[in-house]
Amino acid sequence: MGSKNNPFVSWNRVKKSFIYASTGMAHTWRNEQNFRIHTLIAVLVFIFAQVLQVPLIEQALLVIVIGGVLALELINTALEHSVDLIVQSYDTRAKIIKDAAAGAVFVFSITAVIVGAIIFIPKIIALFT
Repeated sequence: MGSKNNPFVSWNRVKKSFIYASTGMAHTWRNEQNFRIHTLIAVLVFIFAQVLQVPLIEQALLVIVIGGVLALELINTALEHSVDLIVQSYDTRAKIIKDAAAGAVFVFSITAVIVGAIIFIPKIIALFT
């Protein structure tokens, strides 16, 4: 385990995998406004959770839903670029694929907002009562 000659783990491949993933996330950050918006909201949510002293289990739930939204944004970006690579002219089916992928992000984003509301609204109300 952990040795350079381990036949089960190629640390060079693991390193390359992280580099490829980081490159994809950086590209999405630079080119996709919604990814930047979701990331900014995520940072604000985590700051807000600290200020309101949200319990760790609820913070873990926030991490899960926020991670889901960001992961879906990355998948949506990959799917959009794949469709653009394959389809050279306007095609209604390509539009449906792209719209459905965007819809998946939207559905999970709404889910994240609902989870956030369930966690934060009682704490905000408690501040004023």
